[in-house]
Amino acid sequence: MLKKIICFSTIVVLLGIGIVVSQDKKAPLADRHKDRGLPCSVCHGGEDAPTTAASGKSCLICHNSLAAVADRTKGFVSNPHKNHLTEANDLECTQCHKGHKEDTILCHRCHAGMKFKN
Repeated sequence: MLKKIICFSTIVVLLGIGIVVSQDKKAPLADRHKDRGLPCSVCHGGEDAPTTAASGKSCLICHNSLAAVADRTKGFVSNPHKNHLTEANDLECTQCHKGHKEDTILCHRCHAGMKFKN
């Protein structure tokens, strides 16, 4: 009986860990935009079907400028939109934000595991 209780408890703990991990992972950027009611054409062009890859310029249609985005993230522990990389380089939004894939954070090339939010 004790073995069954330990086994059941272990399963519950492992499932709980899996739920926490899956909740920490954000949906791809494209899905989050779609959930807010934006059609694919806003980022990709075309009326019925995407005709181009999304570019950083298409991000600025809604997000205005890198400075405006940096202002929105100014409360982060480290601001991913205002730092030595963004100030010294002409970066495109799509270098980090991949749309249909997981983001690739350029900061992590040198600062592995860096956190932005508390």
